[in-house]
Parts: sequence; C-alpha cells; structure tokens
Amino acid sequence: MAIAPLKTGDLRHKIIIRRVIEEDNGKGGYTSEWITVASPRAEVIGLTGREAVMDQVLQSITVYRIRIRWRGDVQAADQVRHGSVNLNITSADDPDGKRRQLVIIATTEGVRADAP
Repeated sequence: MAIAPLKTGDLRHKIIIRRVIEEDNGKGGYTSEWITVASPRAEVIGLTGREAVMDQVLQSITVYRIRIRWRGDVQAADQVRHGSVNLNITSADDPDGKRRQLVIIATTEGVRADAP
C-alpha cells in the first residue's frame, strides 16, 4: 500500500505520545508514571471498528492510522492520546525508508487501566 507524501494541511490533529516508566517503590513493588515523549501534529484516520468480549464485557475496538513527521523515538510499547482516547501503538513504521514520515497503527484494544 502506497502512502501519500505528508503535507502540512494533513496534520489537523494534536496528539500526545506517552511512555510508562516503572520505578522501584522500595517496598518490593513498582510505581508507574506516564511521561510525555512528544506532542506532534498528526493526521488521524479511523480504519476499522469491531466489538469483542474482553473480561466478560462487550467492548468496542477501533484501529487508527496516525501519520506524523519522522521521529525515531516512538516505540511499540508507547501510547497515543488523541483527544480523550488512549490508544496502544501496535506498529510504527517509515513507509518509504526516507525518514520523512512515521505511520503509526494504534488501537483501543487492551489500553492500560492506569493510563490517565
């Protein structure tokens, strides 16, 4: 699938890329803290939606394609916050290998409950 070049007019959404940091609490456990990795402008497009039963509860799951200008610090373990929705990153890829844009596939499935 060919991805069109990224234009400034495509970047209509503000997103936040976040990463969880777990630190030893000194009592044998860990505390989780979310840090902001970046707050880029993005193109956010909903790709698919479905419903699934998780933990005996019917939940809707939506998959998004997010395009941003290239950055090399986005990890699959990170989360994207788009408006009031938290999304888990499933992949972050440079579609043409030229480091001009980053295409992130993210989903609402399995979003951590402790994410603010």
